[in-house]
Amino acid sequence: MNDVQKRAHLDVAVDAARKAGALVKSMMEQGDVRVSEKHMNDFVTNADRASETLIISTIKERFPDESFFGEESGEQERSGNGRWVIDPIDGTTNYFHGIPDWTISIAWEIEPFHPLVGVVYVVLQDELFSAAEGDGARLNGRPVHVSSTDDHSRAVIVCVPPHRHHDAAPAYFAAEQRIFDGCSDLRSFGSCALELAYIACGRLDGYYERFLGYYDLAGGLALLREAGGKLEFLGTHDDTHCDFIASNGKIHDWLREQVR
Repeated sequence: MNDVQKRAHLDVAVDAARKAGALVKSMMEQGDVRVSEKHMNDFVTNADRASETLIISTIKERFPDESFFGEESGEQERSGNGRWVIDPIDGTTNYFHGIPDWTISIAWEIEPFHPLVGVVYVVLQDELFSAAEGDGARLNGRPVHVSSTDDHSRAVIVCVPPHRHHDAAPAYFAAEQRIFDGCSDLRSFGSCALELAYIACGRLDGYYERFLGYYDLAGGLALLREAGGKLEFLGTHDDTHCDFIASNGKIHDWLREQVR
C-alpha cells in the first residue's frame, strides 16, 4: 500500500467525518434526536443511523468496491479491497445528554486490527485528529505525540467501568483500585475514540477498558500507533468484543501488571 493510496483514503475519511459531524450537530441543535435502547445501557439514536448512512455514502462515491463494518449496520460482505470501520457517534450517551465528549470515528484497514488510516473528529470542539501509517498523527493538521510521562505515579489514566456487564464489576474494580493506588489520577470521558486520541496528543497517559466493539477503537488505534503509543489486546478479541490497555508506551508494562 503506497503513500498516495493512504493519503486518498485519509482525505475521504476526513471529508466524511466533517460532513457527519455537521449533520448530527444540526440534529442536536434542532432537537431532532430520538433515542432507543439496543441492550442494557447500550443506546442508539436516529442521529447515529443518519451519520453512518452519510459516512458510507460519502466513502462509496470515491471507493465503491470497498467494504464496511459499522456499529449500526454491521459487517457488509468483505471485498478484499480494504475495509472501513465506522463508529458514527462514539459516545452516544454523551451526545443525547448534551455532554460534549462525543466523536465521529472512521478507520480504514486491509489486515484486521491494523488500521492504516484513522480519523477521530471531536465535533463540538472542532478538533480533528488524523493519521495515516508512516506519516504520523495530527490534530487539526499539526503533528502530535504521546506524553513523555515515564513515572506511573504522575500518570493520568482512563478507567471505564463495565456499565453493560455489571457481573464483571468486582474484578474490574479490583484492577482499577490497583491502578488508582499507583497513578496520579483517573478519568473517564465516555468515548473510547476520544480517550485514545487524548493519549495520542499527550493529554492522557494510559487507558484500561473491557467489552468494547472494534468500531469503538479502530480510529483511535491508528492515531495512537502513529503518535508513538501502544495498544495491547487482553486475551482473544474480535470485531464485537475487545478488552485492552493503551498507553504512551512508557508506562505500559506497569499498567499491564495492574490489570493482570
